[in-house]
Amino acid sequence: MKVFLHTFGCRVNQYETEQLRERLLAGGGTSTGDFSTADVCVVNTCTVTRAADQDALRLIRRISRRNPAARLVVTGCLASRSPEEILAAAPHAIVRGNDGKREVAEALGCSTAPAAAGIRGFADRARAFVKVQDGCNMTCTYCIIPSVRPTLSSRPVEDVLAEVRGLIEGGYREVVLCGIRLGRYLAQHEGRRVDFNGLLERLLALPGDFRIRLSSFEITDVTDRFLGVAEESAGRLCPSFHLPLQSGSDAVLTRMERWYSAGFYEKRVLALKGRFPRAGLFTDVMVGFPGETEADFEATLSILERMGFCGLHIFPFSAREGTPAAKWEPVVVATVERRMARIRELDGRLRRAFAARAVGERRRVLVEGGADGAWGTAEDFLKIRLDRDPGPGFAWVTVGHAEADVAVGTIGPIDAAGRRTLARKQPFSYTA
Repeated sequence: MKVFLHTFGCRVNQYETEQLRERLLAGGGTSTGDFSTADVCVVNTCTVTRAADQDALRLIRRISRRNPAARLVVTGCLASRSPEEILAAAPHAIVRGNDGKREVAEALGCSTAPAAAGIRGFADRARAFVKVQDGCNMTCTYCIIPSVRPTLSSRPVEDVLAEVRGLIEGGYREVVLCGIRLGRYLAQHEGRRVDFNGLLERLLALPGDFRIRLSSFEITDVTDRFLGVAEESAGRLCPSFHLPLQSGSDAVLTRMERWYSAGFYEKRVLALKGRFPRAGLFTDVMVGFPGETEADFEATLSILERMGFCGLHIFPFSAREGTPAAKWEPVVVATVERRMARIRELDGRLRRAFAARAVGERRRVLVEGGADGAWGTAEDFLKIRLDRDPGPGFAWVTVGHAEADVAVGTIGPIDAAGRRTLARKQPFSYTA
């Protein structure tokens, strides 16, 4: 049996697809990247924006048209929110929302391995994602996710530790912790409550040469205790933080029903930068939220400039049926496009500066390959194009120059046997 799997959306979705892959292939199947020759096609969908819906439905239609004999399973957030749209695009599809995602293999009648607590690897990736938390119960007026992943849940501490330990022993040198609200992790362990910081401390204490990176993390979870745990990790926790802002205007944040002000956000970023002045900082920005004025937009630009971000994830407001904001008067399309262009220009400047500041420095990178050659990812999430592929794992790189927003580095030096000789060097300090 040949199995095709495709994921749309966040790291949580990508992790859940990997769980499905391992179960489906345990019975002797093989994975393929060509849906037209697959016996089983699984599409794991996202529904955070209308564009995400359209992308998923487009692929589902293509699979139905080009490989009608394949058994097609559609799961994920769009399957939870609007199964009828999926069935209109592919009437023969098996639709399973997030609640039924773990039963996809059974729905197909496949011979599978018993459901495991975690994954053993991550196909075609140098780093492994590990989902530790699910669900969101907040009331952001633009967001559909609480309706498709409404229940806050956290994995048992021992399950997470065992999974990460197994990945490290299997050769993974970077683990990315992910969740819908990652900082809301809370579990019982040995009769005590363990929050996210407690889980992080336990993970950082595991033996081995590895590092941990966080996926999207809310600004209200950047507490003094969290910063202390991060600082005490001595570089094992990557100094790279993606902290969604959405807007720099308090008026817009209030209408969004976000739970912080622009001033609070700025205060916590400054506290983080006090501990990690050279950290990689990234954020999400929503443009054109209903009622956004020019003054609101300028406030957003201003805070983005002041905070010294290294890159921005920019997206226009997308009305999601069932959310309060979907009923509000939209900002004129031309205005949204003009504002998007201005923030994209800022994003380009920030990314160029991020690459340029690394010139002349030596960085410890996780080596990643691809069709366009070898790349390395530094602790602060700077991508560095390498002069050669040194093989999997960590390597030391000297950044020679930057080409626009791309850093270019040289691996070295090596001994007479061709082995890297810098493995005992300490990583670049982001606290100096």
